[in-house]
Amino acid sequence: MANDMVMGIDLGTSNSAVSLWIEGRAVLIPNKQGDVLTPSVIGLDDNEQILVGKSAQKRLQSHPHLTQASFKRFMGTNAELSLGTQTFRAEELSALLLRQLKEDVEAWLGYAVKDAVITVPAYFNDVQRRAVKTAGQLAGLNVLRLLNEPTAASLAFGLLENKEHKYLTFDLGGGTFDVSIIDMFEGVIEVCASSGDVRLGGDDFSEEIYQWMLKQHPALKEVQAEIRAPLLEQAEALKIALSKGGEASVSLRWNEQDWHWTMTEQMLTTCCQSLLTRLQQPILQALHDSRFTLNDLDDILLVGGATRMPLIRQTVARLFGRFPRHDLNPDEAVALGAGVQAGMVMADTALDDVILTDVMPFSLGIETSKRNGAYYESGYFLPLIERNTFLPVSKMQTVSTVEDNQKIILLKIYQGEARRVQDNVFLGEMTIDIPQKPAGEVDIDVRFTYTVDGLLEVECRYQGNPEVFRLLIEKVPGQMSEQQIEQSLLKIADLKQHPRDRKENRILLSRCARLYEFLLGEDRYWMDQVTTEFERALDSQDLRRIAAIRQQVEQFLSRYEGDSH
Repeated sequence: MANDMVMGIDLGTSNSAVSLWIEGRAVLIPNKQGDVLTPSVIGLDDNEQILVGKSAQKRLQSHPHLTQASFKRFMGTNAELSLGTQTFRAEELSALLLRQLKEDVEAWLGYAVKDAVITVPAYFNDVQRRAVKTAGQLAGLNVLRLLNEPTAASLAFGLLENKEHKYLTFDLGGGTFDVSIIDMFEGVIEVCASSGDVRLGGDDFSEEIYQWMLKQHPALKEVQAEIRAPLLEQAEALKIALSKGGEASVSLRWNEQDWHWTMTEQMLTTCCQSLLTRLQQPILQALHDSRFTLNDLDDILLVGGATRMPLIRQTVARLFGRFPRHDLNPDEAVALGAGVQAGMVMADTALDDVILTDVMPFSLGIETSKRNGAYYESGYFLPLIERNTFLPVSKMQTVSTVEDNQKIILLKIYQGEARRVQDNVFLGEMTIDIPQKPAGEVDIDVRFTYTVDGLLEVECRYQGNPEVFRLLIEKVPGQMSEQQIEQSLLKIADLKQHPRDRKENRILLSRCARLYEFLLGEDRYWMDQVTTEFERALDSQDLRRIAAIRQQVEQFLSRYEGDSH
């Protein structure tokens, strides 16, 4: 059992938690203080010894220069965070926190555990996800999988709801905001779309209150560098107090003077209006990408500590025209879901009937050139795999040379949604030699294959040449062995066949062609329209769209084929 145990870790901005799958359920593991939530705070004591969790949190106000919180927001960046005279990267601080969670689990179990599933915001890009895996490795963990936070919450919720269900997960944590739309049916938990904002969370609401407090007493602006830590703590206290009543007051003694603030719910709404507005775009984006409407959703599920705020619950109720659900503790739902995923990784028989599918949070593509008058201008993004495509996935796109006698193709790979590649995340590049011909006469097939393990395979070949050039991009280079990589790609080898070339689709197109020859007049016209729509779906390589159109084609054919024989 010791060798098989897998931890499910919620690495949060404000708090973190860890769970284990034990005897058919996810169990939250307490820390040394007996709490299941560990504040995501790292500090140094007076002897420069590392403090983690509540002991560090207690010194945020008294020793702000020796304490760091909310460092998750800097994952994947080059930001240097100071603890006294020492500087750390966000993944190094996260590693200290993860190591403490690992030790808490081992103390509770009585034996060592290395394997873990760690949750991440759905809208974390590839660089940020690599940083999380790096933090896990620094903590001595073997990170088996990264799980999107709203997906984790959906797993926890899904085990409570044993029925068909469509719902939106509204996950507002301390530092990030995620939205996912879930379709649950026959034991399948299908993530249809995800969106979010990695710079929006409960901390931002505290910051707005902090700025409001400074405006109430302008004299404090002159000393805000010194007073920021204690004043921000009072802003957080005011936010929490307003969650329990319609009006709240706080006081702070500074320089032998007492400062007082009183805030109402309406004042909080006005103060945070810009943040409330920012909540709407990810919701609209997820609905658009999922092709669902508000009426298609059975429920709205609240996750994340910031959703305890009545202001947030009222805003969600107003946006959706119904009251949201908060059956699960919003601070614990993600960690519980991580524990469920850990159980699935352990292949627990109690979870044999549970299938989880996820989507690509960002588009993946290449840099291309566009004609600008007599010249071509480079720097444009061509998506190959669109965001919110079901995983695993494999798609191909054909591009051509733009210069006469071009010798090479430099293929640059990016992740993001921006039109210009400079605004997206660079992932890697590959160079291939090509025959020198007039511009446009060398066609290059580029195929992207993305696995559930987070492995991106880029294949490239110019037409007329059987040789395939290959580039592999891992979330953490070197983490997967060559055998593991080959096994991961072998699982989805069938996806590399273009939908046009698959046997079932060729047969269906043949049936369409045969029936077109048989029909006359308006019936023949509609047969042509149906065939064209199916061909367009095949060219899109969107398996979900192809399946839906195929069903429509089958229904159309069934109305006529009996008469054609």
